[in-house]
Amino acid sequence: MSRPVVTAIMLEDLRRQGGDIRLVKGSLITPSARDWMKDHPVHVTWIDSDQGCTSGKLALVMDSALPEMRAIRAMLERSLGPVEVVDPTGGHGSLTAAVRRLCGLIVRREVSRGVVFATDGAVPVCVANKHNGVRAALGMTVPMVEEAGRELGINMLVIEYPRLTTYLMRQMIDRLMSSSTAASPELFASIEAIEQGGGRADW
Repeated sequence: MSRPVVTAIMLEDLRRQGGDIRLVKGSLITPSARDWMKDHPVHVTWIDSDQGCTSGKLALVMDSALPEMRAIRAMLERSLGPVEVVDPTGGHGSLTAAVRRLCGLIVRREVSRGVVFATDGAVPVCVANKHNGVRAALGMTVPMVEEAGRELGINMLVIEYPRLTTYLMRQMIDRLMSSSTAASPELFASIEAIEQGGGRADW
């Protein structure tokens, strides 16, 4: 079973949100996270993995006014239980705002994974991957989702729903839900270095 990885960036994000920092017992703590804990005397609550913060809970960004989206939601809730829906209402820029709200749910561990249904997936993937602690991928085929889960430990899937059948979308979401959201320690170290680089050209 994969161990959750705790990075300094993740800890700083949790500190900014206020309240206790809750971490899973047995997590892999990166060296920079250990240094952060020494430098920041904050209270950390260690929890068992099965207590977790909604370990299998799913949130969706979808336009609930569309009949096909309501059908997909009903199908998912039959097998996964209640899902949280973030509705991109409000005109221009509403999808971007909804994706950002979904990223917040994932970073705060209110949900473990998210799915965005969009007509064009490029913007949601770009917006999501700007958030520390969120790893999003565009899902076009089941093997793509399996590889993204295996190699990156994705916790967000963006689906261009007009191009895909309901059956295929369901298969991809099943793969997302069954995959680990923890990438390899080596990859996490690389991601952390990129995040700490802040987009500079010299990292």
